[in-house]
Amino acid sequence: MEELVNFNIQDGYAEALLRGLRRGILSETNYISLRSCNSVKDIKGVFAGTDYEDFLKEFQDEDTTTLKKLLREKLSFEVEYLQLVSGPQLQKFIQIIRHRYMIDNIITIIEGNKNGSRDDVIKSRMEPLGYLPEIEGLLKIKLQKLDEIYENVLMDTEVGCYFFSFLEKELKNAEHKQSSIVEDALKAFKPEQIKNYLKKLWLENFYLFCQELQGTSRELMMELLEFEADCQAIQVVYNSLSINYSESQEEERKKVIPFFGKLYPTITNQLIKSSSIEMLREALSPYPEYFNLVKDAPDPKKLEEFDLQSGLKTIDDYMFEEMMKRYSLAFEQQFHFACFYAYIRIKEQEIKNIIWLVELISLEKSKDSTQSKLKKNYILPFNY
Repeated sequence: MEELVNFNIQDGYAEALLRGLRRGILSETNYISLRSCNSVKDIKGVFAGTDYEDFLKEFQDEDTTTLKKLLREKLSFEVEYLQLVSGPQLQKFIQIIRHRYMIDNIITIIEGNKNGSRDDVIKSRMEPLGYLPEIEGLLKIKLQKLDEIYENVLMDTEVGCYFFSFLEKELKNAEHKQSSIVEDALKAFKPEQIKNYLKKLWLENFYLFCQELQGTSRELMMELLEFEADCQAIQVVYNSLSINYSESQEEERKKVIPFFGKLYPTITNQLIKSSSIEMLREALSPYPEYFNLVKDAPDPKKLEEFDLQSGLKTIDDYMFEEMMKRYSLAFEQQFHFACFYAYIRIKEQEIKNIIWLVELISLEKSKDSTQSKLKKNYILPFNY
């Protein structure tokens, strides 16, 4: 009772708003209507009467870039307002969630600089939820001065600690943190490698923060994050199975597997040594909830034989489906923080669903039977 009273004093209004926003999540009926569209412009009619209607009033384009930007901005606006009306602890909770998107934006800038992309192109790929005041400064730094990202700008941002930890592991000692060595370290890694490592650090930091929460918030968040950590461990190993196993690969896997989860450390140590899909499945066999994610997934060594048009699922499909179920179940209880995290992740998937279907519409093959199979390949929340 004390937990309930304290929650309502600090965050009751924010949760009431969230429950209202949850009612605006698209239903199966909305997706059926979206699948019947014949052009990208037709989708505005589908969204009439939904929470997206006002945000898409000015949408006239035939491509998905502007649409994706508008959908992301809507989610960012919602989250920012929820954070504004929350109590201090929930505000910090939401801000840590936003760290993930800030990291993505910085990696997008690094990748864009490496590829010589224009600033407007880089900005179009950014997540509004991950806005940082320092972004303009980061955009001005070019490839030949990547060390400045670390020395002059990055360490002043609130996500600088994640990059500091990343470089701490890569550089031998503090005396060696000279600009040329930092630059070499940043150039040596592919942006996707840095992102995976930083996601691990973010997950670990978020997990430690959630351990300090009380009651239902702590219980539900630890369950959600433990499952995500285990999925990351499985996915890291699965994605690297196409490469011949070696001890150096084992070390690379260790770098991006979080230090917590139901599989950690015993099973993750087995996973790290897996050299085939059969070994991966065997290691996960005692855990049905995880074994089911890989039992029918295609062999990474034979992905060229996998046909997306067949309607078969990838390991990502299995994981996202299970995650959506878990995020949806978070709404079954009240007076906790987990539903805020769940809402953001559900809306992320909703945006992916919309863009997936709209891109298929733009291909003008909606009546093709193959496309028809593909157009059903979206993941719905609260579908359990």
